[in-house]
Amino acid sequence: MTAMRVLIVDDEPLARQRLRHLLAEIPGTEVVGECGDGTDAAKAIGDLAPDVILLDVQMREMGGFALVETIGAGRMPPVVFVTAHDQFALRAFDVSAVDYLLKPVQTPQLARALQRAAERRRATDPALHGNLRALLDTVRTMLGETAAAPTAAVPASESSTVQPGIVTFSDVVVDLRAHIVHRNGVAIALSPRGYALLATLVTRPGEVITRSQLLREIWGYSSDVMSRTVDMHIMELRRKLEVDPAKPRHFHTVRKTGYRFTAG
Repeated sequence: MTAMRVLIVDDEPLARQRLRHLLAEIPGTEVVGECGDGTDAAKAIGDLAPDVILLDVQMREMGGFALVETIGAGRMPPVVFVTAHDQFALRAFDVSAVDYLLKPVQTPQLARALQRAAERRRATDPALHGNLRALLDTVRTMLGETAAAPTAAVPASESSTVQPGIVTFSDVVVDLRAHIVHRNGVAIALSPRGYALLATLVTRPGEVITRSQLLREIWGYSSDVMSRTVDMHIMELRRKLEVDPAKPRHFHTVRKTGYRFTAG
């Protein structure tokens, strides 16, 4: 099996070292290069043609988003942002990032992100089908031995207990079978995590779901991680799907706990 070729881009040597150590624990991966800023990374992407890039957001020279803009989101290999800053999550998914991991990253989190990157590469490049399938099988086996978790695109509740179908509220139609959202007949673009969050909430109406649950089920983070990522994605849903985002009728905050969806 050909290894998944990973380029690490971070201006902190210790951060790059930690990622190398984590990747050494994940079978079927190979670090093909390291860069300390986006300028060097732009050249390395052309020279090394990595399968996936682990990319920091803020760096002293060219940052992560500037690198994506320079190369072009459509021409970038799959990107997994690895950063200490949670406030850029929505922007990351707007440029089609595979995942957005908060430091300190753990091995299961990174393995799941690489799994999603492999799935994306396999979908866009049929020539890689055999090699990436073998990697996917290896990673799934490893995750089964360490920390099983649902992928972000399909919440656990949807895959195990909820039948696919159509959910409607106000002027919004959510097609869980096609992963499509319409409002007043117009398709609404959501980030991958935004859609996963929406699907989780609308398939569990009236249930209070804690931030820890959402972080664990959608992002794969352990329950002790504190992050505003969930709050920012709720803001995205309110902005795009509520009649008045300042006075939400459907996506309710449960103070000091989490969120609840109601259709009425």
